[in-house]
Amino acid sequence: MNREKWRLFPKSEGVAPYILLTNLMIPMYFLLYEPSSIQWLGFVLLGIFVLSFRQSYFYAKWATPILIVQVGILLILAAVFHPMYTFIGFMIAAPLSKQKLPILLSITIVFTVSMGFIAVPYLDRMGSLVWIGLVPMFGICILPYIIRTSTRFQQKSARLRAETAERMAQQEERQRIARELHDTLGHTLSLIALKGEVVEKLVNRHPQRAIEEAREIRETARAALKQMRELVTEMKVTYFADEYKHAVSLCSAAGIPLLFQYQSISDPRPSNVGMEDALVNNPLPLTPLQETILAMCFRETITNVVRHSRATKCNVHLDIQEGEVRVSVRDDGIGADTEQFYTSSNGLAGLRQRLVMIDGRMSLSSASGKGTEVTLHIPRVIRNEKVGRA
Repeated sequence: MNREKWRLFPKSEGVAPYILLTNLMIPMYFLLYEPSSIQWLGFVLLGIFVLSFRQSYFYAKWATPILIVQVGILLILAAVFHPMYTFIGFMIAAPLSKQKLPILLSITIVFTVSMGFIAVPYLDRMGSLVWIGLVPMFGICILPYIIRTSTRFQQKSARLRAETAERMAQQEERQRIARELHDTLGHTLSLIALKGEVVEKLVNRHPQRAIEEAREIRETARAALKQMRELVTEMKVTYFADEYKHAVSLCSAAGIPLLFQYQSISDPRPSNVGMEDALVNNPLPLTPLQETILAMCFRETITNVVRHSRATKCNVHLDIQEGEVRVSVRDDGIGADTEQFYTSSNGLAGLRQRLVMIDGRMSLSSASGKGTEVTLHIPRVIRNEKVGRA
């Protein structure tokens, strides 16, 4: 037996539904003073309203028909008894806010027009207190939109906080990689450079000693290569396709449409296919380290678009060519002087430094009021003759 359906309201809702039920006290009190000939109708309508209110918590798929019935009951109460009976419309403001906008607008218009006709006979009697009659209208015609806007703002804020937390985690990963590179390889590469100078000095005076030093350089280089491979193996690989999904989510939360275009040497015409469709048969021809740095730089670029550009749309263009992989991010935001980008705190200077690690580079074009385009250039690793296949 499903005990949950035998409860008055779901346990997960807490006390909120019970608090909303207290709104019934006002119409029930005034019903006691209505003529007995119509009093029964008022209590029946309130009973149906409460029943539908309770069922709306258990049958979400019937939310729209239930709300239509509830609004109809409010209009009947207003027409038969008094417009102030629609005060209980506050009880359904939250469910109304969850409806699709066309449905919500339709209910608002119908309710407003109907209440206008119903309230006309009461205008002369209410006099200066006519504004009180607008209070019930607030619960149906205004409050749902306030709740809707507030909920969407909270959802966007939550998404942005989640993206920020993930970005901080990525930043910590970058710092870990930098420490590993410095601690593991910095000393070794310095030693190789020093021994190289020694070999240069000994090659003419002590050839045998120079040969021994050269052998040590070879062994040291092999050890460094082994350490690098171990570091890359342990390093968490970040894929460009995954970062693009995060970018879509981040831009959506900020209200910026993101358009993806794909182009390759085998298909030179840009196409607006999905990221998954573009890479399913043509994965990026990059090493794990290259793709990780590309993904990190792409994330930094998209973050700058969301935080600083004030853009209304953003285009991402992935171009796989014979010699390199290019990712361009173009927005229609406020733009800026290109010199300011490298002196401001938007992270582009650090982005260029990361690209240098893999012999990559960045190009930037921007003008005040004309948007910004950032292009990441990654030298391509050719693994076989078919372009685009790893």
